[in-house]
Amino acid sequence: MAGHELLRRPTLRREVERTETADGVRLSYLADKHWIELEYLEGRADESRKFFEALASGTRTADDLATEFPGSREEFDAVLEALDEQGMLADSDTVPLGSGITGVGAYAQLKRAADAARATINSPFTDALVAGKVSRDQIIGYAIEYWHVTHLCPRALAPLLARDDIGIEVWQQFMAFYQAERNHDRMLEKSLKAVGITREQLLQMQPLPATMSIMATMGVHAYQFPLGIVSTLFPMEEPEPDFLELFLARCRENDLSEEFFKPIAAHSGVNEDEEHEAVTLDLLAEFSFVGNEELNECAKAVVDIIELRARLDGQIMSWYADGGLRIFSDAYPVATGRALTCSPLAALL
Repeated sequence: MAGHELLRRPTLRREVERTETADGVRLSYLADKHWIELEYLEGRADESRKFFEALASGTRTADDLATEFPGSREEFDAVLEALDEQGMLADSDTVPLGSGITGVGAYAQLKRAADAARATINSPFTDALVAGKVSRDQIIGYAIEYWHVTHLCPRALAPLLARDDIGIEVWQQFMAFYQAERNHDRMLEKSLKAVGITREQLLQMQPLPATMSIMATMGVHAYQFPLGIVSTLFPMEEPEPDFLELFLARCRENDLSEEFFKPIAAHSGVNEDEEHEAVTLDLLAEFSFVGNEELNECAKAVVDIIELRARLDGQIMSWYADGGLRIFSDAYPVATGRALTCSPLAALL
């Protein structure tokens, strides 16, 4: 989901300057540090000008603006996405300057955003578990990528601990979570050892692109957007008992031993016993005020993580299809240098 799709009434920020060009419009922001030039469709300059006036007014919903746009819905979305990437859009719907809510209230809204995203985004891996159409290699591949996540998680979280602007209570709680997450990869190594995969081999493997995207995204948030990393913890840590039950059943059907699936179940149990899904609420409770614009960015971060997890599930199904444990073949270094033939995220919606 693109960021602009979360805006109820998209509008240009007041500081955005619009200048007519010979064949279109130039929009600039922050003393021209951000700018974009758009070319009007031939014969539709007047309609285009009216559209930008409507966008700047902040009185139209996204659907209303789409009907006024002199082009297709896809072109409308492309224009708004480009403007949003330059930081030029805001939400004018009941968002006066300086308004916001408490951190606890923010958590409730983030949960709603997550539920809405999950209602429209399917996991190919979960679908395969439900249908009983997941292979032994795909299950092992899931455990491998799961290991990469737990292995990389501490270094993705660490940048937040280097900040001095988050308050001592938030720092201490986050440090406790960070310490709890350390060495969780060792539990997954026990699983993979049961199918003949050693730690040394795991350290030589290349994570799938979506795995790296998840960890890189969390690392960037930890470095420059504290509320963003706090917000993305609960979609990563929430217990999924129904998923786990299906996973264990398919492990047994594919002749995977208890030595393989017990450590995975144990890791899920650790997250549940230590109430890791509550870490976002506990941390946000320390914030007495979250601005509406910050909240919108946090909601984007949450939806992005959910989308990336779905993308990862699709890549697992493609890369680790029957015979897919190619990581142990001589061709692995060459194969990983090529583009993966994974279904695009659009196919998952």
